[in-house]
Amino acid sequence: MKRWGELEMHKKSRKRVTRQDPVSCESCRRKKLKCNRQQPCSSCITRRLPCSYGVASDAAHTQRAESENGGQSEAIVPVSRSTFGLQEERSEDTRPFENSQPSHRNRESLRTANWLENIHMGDRVPTATPKSLRDELNELRDMEYCIAPAVLLTTSSRRWNASRENPATVDLLSFLPDRDEAMIRFKYYIDYIDYLYHIIFPKRVQDQIDGIYRAIENGQPPNLSHVALLFSIAASSSFLQPSMKFSSCAELFSREFSFLTGAALIQSNHLVNPTVEGLQAAMMIMHHASNMNCHPSVSSLFIHAAIVSQAKNLKLHCIDSPQSREEREANPPDAVELETKRRLWWDITSYDWFLGFLSGPQEWTYLVNPDHMKVNWPLNLDDKAIKGFGEESLPIWTPTDMSFSIERLKLGIVCREVIDATSHEHLSGIEVSYQKILELDRKFNQALAEVPEFFRLDPISRRQFASLYQDRPTIAWQRCLLQQGYFSRLCRLHRNFFIRGAREPEYSYSHVVCLQSARKVLEIKRIMDEDEPKFTPPSSIVWSVMHHVFMATVILMLDVCFNWDDILAEKRKEEVLEACRIVDSAQISSSLVKEGIKAMMGVLQKHWKNGKPPASPNLNSFFNRIPTSVDAPRQTLPTTVELDPPSNFPTNVDDTPTPDPQLEDIWSDMLDSSTTIEMGDTDWTGLLSELTKATVPHG
Repeated sequence: MKRWGELEMHKKSRKRVTRQDPVSCESCRRKKLKCNRQQPCSSCITRRLPCSYGVASDAAHTQRAESENGGQSEAIVPVSRSTFGLQEERSEDTRPFENSQPSHRNRESLRTANWLENIHMGDRVPTATPKSLRDELNELRDMEYCIAPAVLLTTSSRRWNASRENPATVDLLSFLPDRDEAMIRFKYYIDYIDYLYHIIFPKRVQDQIDGIYRAIENGQPPNLSHVALLFSIAASSSFLQPSMKFSSCAELFSREFSFLTGAALIQSNHLVNPTVEGLQAAMMIMHHASNMNCHPSVSSLFIHAAIVSQAKNLKLHCIDSPQSREEREANPPDAVELETKRRLWWDITSYDWFLGFLSGPQEWTYLVNPDHMKVNWPLNLDDKAIKGFGEESLPIWTPTDMSFSIERLKLGIVCREVIDATSHEHLSGIEVSYQKILELDRKFNQALAEVPEFFRLDPISRRQFASLYQDRPTIAWQRCLLQQGYFSRLCRLHRNFFIRGAREPEYSYSHVVCLQSARKVLEIKRIMDEDEPKFTPPSSIVWSVMHHVFMATVILMLDVCFNWDDILAEKRKEEVLEACRIVDSAQISSSLVKEGIKAMMGVLQKHWKNGKPPASPNLNSFFNRIPTSVDAPRQTLPTTVELDPPSNFPTNVDDTPTPDPQLEDIWSDMLDSSTTIEMGDTDWTGLLSELTKATVPHG
C-alpha cells in the first residue's frame, strides 16, 4: 500500500497538464543571466551560488519524468536542491567557549595557550572558534557543497546520503564502491597514509577486500567487519586528498564513509563481539578521518575511550601473559594476527599517553596503566618478513616498516613519565619544581639521542641515508614527524618558564630550549617542503604539522614582545614574519588547514586586544579572500581517486598562486603594538595553553 504522501504526489502529477518549458533558476532570474537549466546550472557553478529552481522547476522535472514513463509517475520525486542534499545535519553537541574574563590575566592567558595547542586535533577545529565564526565557516561549506555533485567521482553513481538513514538498517552493500574504485582507494591508503599509523598488514587486508566482492558475486553475505574496514580506508583516503579545489568534496566522501563504517560495526554487533578488523576500522577513523561532523549515531564508536574498551574486550592487553603463551605453545597462532594485535595495542597505548600530555579534560591522566598489561613490543620487521610464529626482531638501527611506530612509542613513554612526575602538582595547583623540569628534560634528550641515525636531521645523517630515503621515501617523512614531535613537546615542557627565563638567569635554560625548539620545528617544515624526495600528500595538508609550525611562530613572537628593546629585535621580527609566511602559504593546501589557522588567528587576535587593540585589517575579510579553488602546488598522484571537474568548473589559471599578504600585515601590526602591551612576566606563557583547550578528543 502506498503511503498517503506518495498517493498525493501521484494525484498531483496526473493533474498537471502544463507544457511550459522549465524556467531559469532563481539566481539567474534575479541577475537576468542566461541559464542552461541544469542542476546546478553553469552560471551558479561559476559564481559559487546555491542553485535552486523552486516549485516551477520541480514540477517541470516531475512532468518530464512522467512523460518518459508513459504517464506513470508513481515513485517520482521532484528534483530540487534537496535531491542533491549532500550535507549532513551538523551536530550541536559542541558549544563555543564562553568569552569570560578571569580575574587574573595570567590565568586567562594560560587557558588561551591550551586552546591554541589543542587545535592540532584537526577534526575539532571549528569548536575552537567563536559561534559567529563557526556559522560563517558552515555557510562557506554550504556554498561549496551545492556544487559537489558536479565533481563527484566519475566511478561513483551512488547517492551520497547514507548518513540520513538508520545505521542499524541502512543497506551497506548499496554504498560499496565497485571493486576497481575500492582498490584505488586502498592503494592510495597504503602509499600515502598507512605509514603514519602502521596498524595493518596490507596483503591480508587486500585479501579481505577481495573476499567482500567474491562473496557478493556468489550471492553470499560478506563479512561486515571487513566491510567496515573497507569503508574506513575509503574515509581516510578521501579526507587526506591533497587538493584545495576538491576539499569540500573529499570531506563529504570522508564523512559519508565514516558513517558507513560505524553502520557496519553496529550491524556486526561489534561492541558485544569485537573483531580485530572492526577495531582497525574504528582506529582508522579516529586517526585519519574527520569526526567533526560524524553522525551522533556512530560517533561514539570512534572516540578514544571506546577504542580502549574495544581493545580490552579483545584481551589485547594480556596477549603475552603466561596463560596466553601456554595456549600458543599448545596451539600455534597465526603469526600475522598475533603481530597485528601487538601493533594495535601499542598504537592505542602510545596515543593514550600522548593525549595525557596535551591540554584538555584528559590532561595529566591516561587510561592505559603500564602495570595493568602484558604485551611484548611489536617486532622490528618488515611486513613480508613475518611468515611464521617465532620470528626474531631486527636491531633497532635497521630500518623496517615498524621503525617509526617503535620510535613513536618511545616518545609516548617519555610523555607518560612527564605525566607521572608532574600530574600531582598540576592537578593541585602547585608549581612544578624547576629541578623536576630539568630531570624530565634529560629524559627527552636521552630518548632523542637514542633515535636511529636514519631518523635524524643533521647534515651528515641526511647525506649518509640519502639513498635509503629515495628507496623508502616514507622514512624521510617519518624522520621529520618524529623530530617535530620531540621538539614540540620539549617546548611544551619548558613553556611555563619561557618568559621568566628571559629575565631570570635561574630559568634561562628554559628560554633557550623553547626558542631552539621553535626554530627546529620551522626548520623541519622547510625540509619537508624543499628536500628530496618530495612528500605526498604535502606536509601542509596534515594539520598537526601546521599546528606545530603555528605554535613555534607564536613562541618566537612572544620572545619579541618581551624583549622588544633587544639589540636584535628587528632581526627577530623578520624571523617571525618569515615563519608567518610559511603559515600563510600553507592555507592553499586544504580547507582543514585554512580553518585551523583562521581559528588560531582569532584566538591570538582576541588576546592581543586585551593588551592593546591592534589596528590590523579585519580578520574575516582576510580569510574570505583566500582562494578556495587552487590545487596545492604538488606533483600529481597516480594512485589518487580522480576528481575530474567538468569543463565549466571554475579553476584558477595561475598554477602558483600568491597568498594574500594580509596575514603577514596582521602579524606585523601585532609586533609593532607589542611595546605597549601591559602584562606581567608570566601572563603570555599561558597563551600556549588556552589555544588547545577547546578541541581535545572526546573520551
